Formats: sequence, structure tokens, C-alpha cells
Amino acid sequence: MSEKKTPEQVVQLQLDYYNKQDVAGFVSTYTSDIEITEHPSGNVLVRGEDELRERYAKMFAANPNNRAAIQNRIAFGSFVIDLEEVSGRDNREPFQAVAIYEVKDQLIKKVTFLEKEQE
Repeated sequence: MSEKKTPEQVVQLQLDYYNKQDVAGFVSTYTSDIEITEHPSGNVLVRGEDELRERYAKMFAANPNNRAAIQNRIAFGSFVIDLEEVSGRDNREPFQAVAIYEVKDQLIKKVTFLEKEQE
């Protein structure tokens, strides 16, 4: 039996899969009822494993140089809060976003994204 992963280790594993653009590995770090939302709008970006797989498979295919680098990370109980710099996407300049991950039973159950307003 594998060693129990901390919430921080689970989030790092999903980031590693994300940066390798490994859809199956990426999806394996989430619960089947994953919900990803934006703050402050509350828009639901993803609800469920199938939507997660579809959204990220398309994004990885369209943006082969897409990567996220952690600028800062806070681990707080079952939550991991990452300040990420995302680059290589949609002919877009690199940008920063905050991701708040909630981990339950060694899987990511909920993610809330906060993107800084353009100044």
C-alpha cells in the first residue's frame, strides 16, 4: 500500500502532471465530483471528472507549451493555496492566478481560481 500523501503532495503531483500535459495523470489527482469555480463571479468552470478531462485535454492540445510555475504556496490543513504564473497559453502574455485547492482523502475535491484584474 502506498504512503499517505499530504494535501501539499497531492497538489504538487497534479501540477507535475499538468506541466507534463499528462491528462490521465492530471485527472487521477481529482475526485470524480470535482468542482472548479472562478472567484468572485462564482462561475463553474468544471463539474465532474468527464468535464475536467475534456477541458484539459483540449487546453493541452491547443497550448503545447502551457506551463504553471509556483511563485508562492501556503499549506493550511486540507487546503493548499498556490500563486501560479501561467505561461505558453493562447498567444497570451504570462499571467498570475491564485488557485485554492481543497483536498479530501488524498484527492482534490474543489478548486477556486482567482485571477488578478488587469491594471
